[in-house]
Amino acid sequence: MTAIAAPGRILVAFTLLGAGLVNLGAARSTLPRPQGLLALVAGVAELVVALLVLRGVVPRGARQAAAGWGVGVLAVVSVVGLALAVAPGGHFGAAAVAAATLQLAGAATIGATTRPRDAAPEPAADGTRRPHRGGPAMTLAGLFAGALLVATATTAGLTDTDAGAVAVPHGDHHLPDLPGLPEHHHGS
Repeated sequence: MTAIAAPGRILVAFTLLGAGLVNLGAARSTLPRPQGLLALVAGVAELVVALLVLRGVVPRGARQAAAGWGVGVLAVVSVVGLALAVAPGGHFGAAAVAAATLQLAGAATIGATTRPRDAAPEPAADGTRRPHRGGPAMTLAGLFAGALLVATATTAGLTDTDAGAVAVPHGDHHLPDLPGLPEHHHGS
């Protein structure tokens, strides 16, 4: 395993950003218990690593080790987080499930998008190289689907946090009444 292709890096960053946001949101309501400490440390680490992944900062020689470590750490943190959530004094809810789901999705994405260094497409029978499957439209569709799934899990997880408890329902949002603008209200 070595480099993660650009769309793979983006999907990994999406999942890590989502998991980090959910973990940081959950940390506030579960600190100073072990579940809250794990959520705080994991959330900060996930946000930092997501930014590093987007920048492609991992040196070439360390990519294989980083991918392996990333998969392992995400899997362990998700299992430990769920174990602490169901332990006495823990809080098992949508935030714990969403964080674990996003962490496991990040691990799976790392595993699925890393590839061997010498993985070149096999030539066709006539000696020509086969074109890459899908093309840009499939790449964009995959990124859109990934972003949609991560946003859905992140939103569901954040509803179980203190921020979700005090959030204003969408139907109650409105633009301020500014001079010269017509009134704008959602719903009835």
